[in-house]
Amino acid sequence: MKIVSMVAIVEVEKKFIMKELLDKIPETEPCMSWVKMRFSPNNNYIALYKSGKIFISGTKSYDELNNLANELLKYLKQHGISNSIKAIKVNNYVLIDQVEYKINLDKLIMKLFEYNASYEPEQFPALKFKDSNGITYLLFNSGKITITGVKSLDNLENYVEEFKELIYEKINE
Repeated sequence: MKIVSMVAIVEVEKKFIMKELLDKIPETEPCMSWVKMRFSPNNNYIALYKSGKIFISGTKSYDELNNLANELLKYLKQHGISNSIKAIKVNNYVLIDQVEYKINLDKLIMKLFEYNASYEPEQFPALKFKDSNGITYLLFNSGKITITGVKSLDNLENYVEEFKELIYEKINE
């Protein structure tokens, strides 16, 4: 199992002034109630909110997230906007995993009728399965699994293993 992206909220000490961000920070764009930008070195999507919250997506570890948040605040300071981190909270992890066999999703969905599962290949090529923990699994014919809705990594391996065991059991019925 591998983390491919994290979505986090960084809360800073002071609220942002939207006009100041747009005037002072190059390559920012106004959105409805936030200012968006891309931030190097990995071109991460950043959304800055008036409330003093910063939405960051695309990091792959907590260390990378923490470093990016600190680099962003240094960058803002270089442009005349000083602030400091109050808290960082990961809202969602996106992970990938794999089962070692190909799966006929048309047959599998017929065996998952009592679960929160759907498969509409004309709209999306993966079977969507949501477990009782709120975790969503996108299962592809190739055996690849994309896992979303993960708020914490605690017990995640057990949840994914339970999902894999269920799939294995159903395809072998």
